[in-house]
Amino acid sequence: MPAETEKNPDLEMQNKREFFERLKNDPANIAELYDRSADKLFRFLLKRVGHKETAEDMVSRTFVKLLEALPSLVWKGVSIEAWLYKTATNGLIDHWRSAGHKREVLADEFPDVESEDDPAFIAEINIEAEKLEPILSELSPRDQQVLDLKFFGGFELAEIAAVMDIQVNHASVLVYRALRRLRKKYLANV
Repeated sequence: MPAETEKNPDLEMQNKREFFERLKNDPANIAELYDRSADKLFRFLLKRVGHKETAEDMVSRTFVKLLEALPSLVWKGVSIEAWLYKTATNGLIDHWRSAGHKREVLADEFPDVESEDDPAFIAEINIEAEKLEPILSELSPRDQQVLDLKFFGGFELAEIAAVMDIQVNHASVLVYRALRRLRKKYLANV
């Protein structure tokens, strides 16, 4: 994302709306959306289902649902990625209802974080992830979801609210409380 967009939330929202309109007017733009969102969505789903092929299928179904819904979608002030995560979350609910149970995910089932930048930074992130993973698993599913959306998905509060069907101020409170609980558990385990 360009530096000017990071400093100007209005410009960022305008860019999100322009992309939404381009996608709506020409579904061929879904390739761009897929390129920038599919890996994050896959990791989000893999963390929850713990099975690579199931997560891949769910990503595919989410994009198919987008193509089916595209003609009737209306801009609501949040990115199309928020719509993807909300649809994927609904798919997860359906998956767990049909499966009847939730499976624990092992650390070695997560794809490695990839970066071309600094190998030392990546090593540090992986070490911290190993420390945080058991602590995160102790949090409620809702706390895990809100933290995933905020930090893993990189969503703004409005987008988190859209995904979770809540008000923006409620999303803010949920992020704050989930972080507070995570910090408390982390400090107790250090």
